Amino acid sequence: MKLRDVCCLIVLGCAGVDMSWGEGRFAVIEDFMKPDGRMRVIAHRGFSGEAPENTMAAFRKAIEIGADMIELDVLLSRDGQVVVIHDATLDRTTNGTGNVAEHSLAELADLDGGTWFSPAYKNQRIPTLKEVLDLARGKILVNVEIKTEAVTDELGGGITEKVVELVRTHDMRDQVVVSSFDPRALEQMRRLDPGITTAALFNRDLHEGKSPREVMDEVGSRGFNVSHERVDASVTRICHEMGRPVAVYTVNEVEKMEELLELGVDALFTDFPDRLLELLRARRSDK
Repeated sequence: MKLRDVCCLIVLGCAGVDMSWGEGRFAVIEDFMKPDGRMRVIAHRGFSGEAPENTMAAFRKAIEIGADMIELDVLLSRDGQVVVIHDATLDRTTNGTGNVAEHSLAELADLDGGTWFSPAYKNQRIPTLKEVLDLARGKILVNVEIKTEAVTDELGGGITEKVVELVRTHDMRDQVVVSSFDPRALEQMRRLDPGITTAALFNRDLHEGKSPREVMDEVGSRGFNVSHERVDASVTRICHEMGRPVAVYTVNEVEKMEELLELGVDALFTDFPDRLLELLRARRSDK
């Protein structure tokens, strides 16, 4: 661990922040991707139950409470910048309208991405992936989901190449996993930098009838992300036989979290990582 990271952990500890990640629970992606009976807590679009999704406020809150990983979505602006937003259009989560891809980064930066959630978050902006990686480096693992709307058949100059460049620039191969519903993105990742970990997202249209083994082998991914509606004991068994983790989305009810813990899945994406962390603490104290 670098001196800068040690100093960061000391500051967080003095501030009373949950230090489960800093203690090395899942300090690197290599550990995170090995099924070992421990549940991984993934803050879906940040701590999006308490702050507007995919904003710096949501990501900071996820770090503060001790989530193992933040998940975020990326698209391209009109001028080719990698921006963090889920929808291909601006209408739901900002005061803007129209397609993200039709706006420059400067235009996107002028939008209010927080008031829709609560007036307390007025003027939260659409962050760039660079800004989020700057925040996360040395503090928390990151799942970057490349949205299908931004993927093209072209290898050079596309969103996949730009994500690779940003991960490399930030020296975060050991902190990042890239996922996508679009197998082209994962195939491009493998060609551009096989050292960056990827996880396949189960796509009903493409993967119906295929086993997790087939889905992962097609794109060379090391993890399998699947809806809570589609996961079962056979999915968990196949993935664990391959030594690969099952990550399930999006789970916000404690009862469902308990059910999936019993099923033996390895990670849960949740808008409320505090609920899952509290459940895990309670289960530990009962043993």
